[in-house]
Amino acid sequence: MQEQLEDLKDRAADLFESDSDGRNTGIGQTENAIAFAAALGCTFLVRQGIELGWRTALKRDPPKNPTSHDVAWREALLWGAVSGAIVGAARIASRRASSSAYRSMRSTS
Repeated sequence: MQEQLEDLKDRAADLFESDSDGRNTGIGQTENAIAFAAALGCTFLVRQGIELGWRTALKRDPPKNPTSHDVAWREALLWGAVSGAIVGAARIASRRASSSAYRSMRSTS
């Protein structure tokens, strides 16, 4: 019975372990929460900037729903490519920057 319990614990740990592939080793919950909050805020700000840039460049609002049949394919694909690439890069940069700041703060205290 004890052996079965240990086996069950090991399987549960494998299922719920977030860094089992070794890519995110050493990142604690606090650091991850801070990085997530930074990415969320950065995503909001960058998206607002992209929308403003779209309005300035094209003199019209960006598509609210690019999958709508009322939106031309060209415009839907352009919006998806531009917003996806820029927001994605900003999220990565903000997570890395906040993680670096957190680690440097922890090392000095």
